[in-house]
Amino acid sequence: MSLLKLIGLGLSSKFITKKAIEELSSSDIIYLDSYTSLSCDINEELISSLTGNNVRVLSANRPLLENNFEIILKYLDEGKNIAIATIGDPMIATTHISLITEAKSRGHEFLIVPGVSVHCYMISKSMLSSYRFGKSVTIVYPFGDKIDMTPYYVLKENQERKLHTIFYLDIRDGKPMSAKEAVSLLLKMEETEKMKVISRDDVIIVGQRLGCQDEEVVAMKLSDVVNYQFKPQPHIIVYPSKSLHFMESEGLKCLMKR
Repeated sequence: MSLLKLIGLGLSSKFITKKAIEELSSSDIIYLDSYTSLSCDINEELISSLTGNNVRVLSANRPLLENNFEIILKYLDEGKNIAIATIGDPMIATTHISLITEAKSRGHEFLIVPGVSVHCYMISKSMLSSYRFGKSVTIVYPFGDKIDMTPYYVLKENQERKLHTIFYLDIRDGKPMSAKEAVSLLLKMEETEKMKVISRDDVIIVGQRLGCQDEEVVAMKLSDVVNYQFKPQPHIIVYPSKSLHFMESEGLKCLMKR
């Protein structure tokens, strides 16, 4: 029986916990999840240095983690303890659940080490009430000319319930979507659906390079996004409810771009 570890690394190196380092160091092989999130300074070299360069560190992409994880199961069956190291928290996305269930069905144990997630971090930075956030959703890159309209309808439902919406931004072929690209897609969704869910006068909050030394969180109207000089990705967007508590309104003013 082996141990499968799902280890959260936080948003950058300064958020990596002592527990995370202990569990990484006692593993036989570490897979660094390079799909579900990005960091300004966490990479294979850093993980190797934190573990004394005594543990094999490999990069794990989406196909490996979601569909082709037989090699990971093979290592577990051979008696090796395997760590999947993830930027943020390992269980915020559902990517790793099928791997855990398959490992468990083979008689292996699992361990989850939580980390600071972009979800919780952005809620804190937004200055909005945490209990007023609805369903989160990812804005994905179009496939050809086809735009996935799911974010539009998630936003619509949340707005009807007077809840805030977190938009994660897609990563494709190592390229993270920018806030400008995401807003452009949202406006195209409104042009297509014409349900008056999105207006250029709506205010959004954009988190940039969260957890890094140069992070920035700024609120602005959708109409101002096109001309704003954002920091490099990764980005994340909060779309506040149009019905704000007065304290939320005051907090939002503190984030408005000057």
